[in-house]
Amino acid sequence: MPQTHPHIYTQPYVVIGAFIVRDGKVLLVQENHLPDKGKWNIPAGKLDYGENPTEAVVREVFEETGLDFKPTSILGFHSIHRKDIAKHEANDTGTIHVLRIVYLGEFEGELTNKHGETEDNEMEISDYKWAVLDDVLNMENSLIRYHDLKDYVRDYMTNKSYPLDILTHIVQE
Repeated sequence: MPQTHPHIYTQPYVVIGAFIVRDGKVLLVQENHLPDKGKWNIPAGKLDYGENPTEAVVREVFEETGLDFKPTSILGFHSIHRKDIAKHEANDTGTIHVLRIVYLGEFEGELTNKHGETEDNEMEISDYKWAVLDDVLNMENSLIRYHDLKDYVRDYMTNKSYPLDILTHIVQE
């Protein structure tokens, strides 16, 4: 059973996300909490301790969008060392390091943020948009939470992906 633990920013952590496409457009969510308030991202979140990443992406997509997501492949794995965050918003070095795993898949349902986490009574996601892929490539980096989003768009446009079984979750007892 996954457990939530306090986040320690002195070591890398895992973020899982979903690159969801409809009619040639990718679903973007607008972050509503610091340090990335107002920035655009794909539906994504932290992997909980002990959680299977493939199950985690289903959970995160539902929490942030209300959609039922079924992963079909992995678009990619990126290691991102962010140095663009104020010290008080991350840690005393002003950096964070994430390993981001992004899935492709199918979905059903209607968009809603009623299932997401709240902070100070504000929902985690403030807005959604279906963005044309070329428009994402032309977005200012200051509007994007993780700049690798453009790499994922390019990978998607060239049909790059990996089978789900490239990542195995093992519980050793």
